[in-house]
Amino acid sequence: MKKVEGIKMGNVVNVSLNGKLHKKNCGSPLEADELFRLVLKAKDDPSDENIKAIKSYLNENVRVAMLAGLENDPDTGEVFLAGFNTPIPTKLVEIIREYHENGYPMAAIINFWKLLMINPDVRVRKSLFDFIGKHDFVLTDSGYMVVYKAVYDFPNEQKSVLGEFISNQYLHVKKDWSCSPNKYTVYKDGETGGLAITKTKTTDGWNLDELNVEILGKLGDVYNNMFDNGEAENANVPVYTDMHTRTMRIVLGAPTIMERKSCDSDPAKDCSYGLHVGATKYVEKFASDSSTILACYVNPANVVAVPEYDHSKMRVSEYFPFAVATYINKKIDIVEQAYFESDYQSHEEAEVVKLIAKVKKSEKPIERAINAEEEQRPMFELMKILETRLLDLSV
Repeated sequence: MKKVEGIKMGNVVNVSLNGKLHKKNCGSPLEADELFRLVLKAKDDPSDENIKAIKSYLNENVRVAMLAGLENDPDTGEVFLAGFNTPIPTKLVEIIREYHENGYPMAAIINFWKLLMINPDVRVRKSLFDFIGKHDFVLTDSGYMVVYKAVYDFPNEQKSVLGEFISNQYLHVKKDWSCSPNKYTVYKDGETGGLAITKTKTTDGWNLDELNVEILGKLGDVYNNMFDNGEAENANVPVYTDMHTRTMRIVLGAPTIMERKSCDSDPAKDCSYGLHVGATKYVEKFASDSSTILACYVNPANVVAVPEYDHSKMRVSEYFPFAVATYINKKIDIVEQAYFESDYQSHEEAEVVKLIAKVKKSEKPIERAINAEEEQRPMFELMKILETRLLDLSV
């Protein structure tokens, strides 16, 4: 017969299950009371169900899963998103607990994990959230990471003053003033050629000839007309190049892509094949006075390696530059919210559709980078993750 004994001393609960002692230092009196009630219940009725409830509460990861409505394995302590078999990393479980206990919205965290589950490298899935938590990376509600990239103007290409001005002001209005960009109008000084914005209602009473200005349009409309296509054919769309090879063509408003199989996934290599992006610490150190700093989205699925020795940068197979960040006195004005996600989501949806078709046709896992850790998940789990992500995008 199974035997359960226990004692509560303040926030500490000692439990004996068939002679095996377990000690739990609870985080609050409420938590200690809840656990001790489970002990008393199992003492009166030592059924498998009641003992399993105690074991679940003793395991912190499993307890969090129970609180947050996630699935769990009481024997291994692994926690899963409902309906999936890919275990959530411990660090991410800790954050989910914090968010749940404080009533914070969890959309960004859950969506981040849904994207990270697609990543074919086990090491990245386990370490990425811990990595971004140590730096000033932020997540959008859709789960994308906001990162930075130092670049130069593309050689022999006319600098797009208008494109940089529009993207920077668009970002500034939405980030700092928290209002619609179309509440502001873009205009050009007829004498100096200088660009500026002012409230749209202010321009209603302007005499353009007298002021010698040209109205270019509402800020939001000008931005959309310039960047929606994500094409460099528009002469006003800024084009940049990387600071290392100075051969890449980086277009604002379009994804920069490198085949994953050509990237190096070995975290022991600080610098290797792949697209490099990072936190402000890395970019501010790497950038020069002539650099432009781009704010970019990175889908966690496209992270290739988190170097062990330089903890402020990472290698990715794709990033989406969406705006020119303000860079003054070697300091970046950190972007904290999401404004351009819909542009990237349209691209991602098309890529997920292609990936699903490719995986179904070949019945092989997602293409891995050089030195990637072998994918262990069964094909049906991978397909379920991809199809769920596609469903998320279509909602």
